[in-house]
Amino acid sequence: MKASIPYAGIARAAAAGLIGGGLFQLIGLPLAWMLGPAFAMMTVNTARPQLIAWPRILGDAGIVIVAYLLGSSMTKETAVTILQDLPFMLAAAMFWMVLGFAVGWLFAKLARIDIVSGILGCSPGGLTQMVIVAESDSRADAGTVAIVQTCRILIVLYTVPFTAAWMAHTQAGNGTGLISGQVDTLAAQATAAPTLYSYLLFPVILLSAWLLRRLKIPAGEFLGPVIVVGGLAASGFVWPEVPTLLTAAAQACIGLFIGSRVRLRILLENKRLAPLALAAGVFFVSLTLAAAWAISAVMEGTVITWFLALSPGGLGEVAVTAMQLGANDAQVTAFQIFRLMFILFLVPFIVNVARKKIVLDAD
Repeated sequence: MKASIPYAGIARAAAAGLIGGGLFQLIGLPLAWMLGPAFAMMTVNTARPQLIAWPRILGDAGIVIVAYLLGSSMTKETAVTILQDLPFMLAAAMFWMVLGFAVGWLFAKLARIDIVSGILGCSPGGLTQMVIVAESDSRADAGTVAIVQTCRILIVLYTVPFTAAWMAHTQAGNGTGLISGQVDTLAAQATAAPTLYSYLLFPVILLSAWLLRRLKIPAGEFLGPVIVVGGLAASGFVWPEVPTLLTAAAQACIGLFIGSRVRLRILLENKRLAPLALAAGVFFVSLTLAAAWAISAVMEGTVITWFLALSPGGLGEVAVTAMQLGANDAQVTAFQIFRLMFILFLVPFIVNVARKKIVLDAD
């Protein structure tokens, strides 16, 4: 029997998101329309788990809009810059994969869990994707992986935007420009107007998201629109602007979906895993901040751009943060997508290879 759509739960979730976003906006917190709904969703889910619901398709809708926003800002120059950054993307992805293995191994020893679960839990490849990998591996415990990944997402979701907002405020106070080479791009786009073809191609954007998701490509709902919209924008194609209200709604959709995945009740009940997992998340973010300061001192790009480009996921919230705080969103998106795909494709393979050695079986 086909499952019915929980309309009442969706309506209550939307209301909670509106209250949370409005509250964060009133207080003046960064990314109010993403972090506010996420906080509201997590709070209600902890108190009354069956009261609200937010289907994945609604979260994906927000992701598609954000991907469209990022893709439409692409130019030929940004595409060339991304290609030039490929060696750095590879180095960053390899660094995160090796660090995920090392921290995962240590975490497994301290938490007294199997090493495969520790590695999958600490690898910054996305909660849903890592849990799926764990479910397909008989040596891993998917529930444990979900707890560790939930802690990482919780830490990243709130520390990264708040830290990035603080850096943006500091740099603005010092008179430091946050956007590198984007003022001319925006001015050039303002002189051109979208044509009828721009609107007729909208179904192609949706089709690209659906197709890559159907092919089980990591972050396909984001990658498809970014490739289609960004590729055409880089060739000079002008896309219509997204209304501010729709942008806020997209952020709320992402925030509600992220909040629906975070199970605070599990963290509160698990007194052994949760503190270690939260500590690991803080370590990842702190290391990212230190690396961003060091790299920005010797290479082009602001601290905030490098911080967001190197931060350990997730893709949706980091992309929104980059757009809202004036970072180089093309660079941030490229680094995040490359890391995500690199880790998701290689980690399961390396874990299987390592299992045949003595590393993962010697608990």
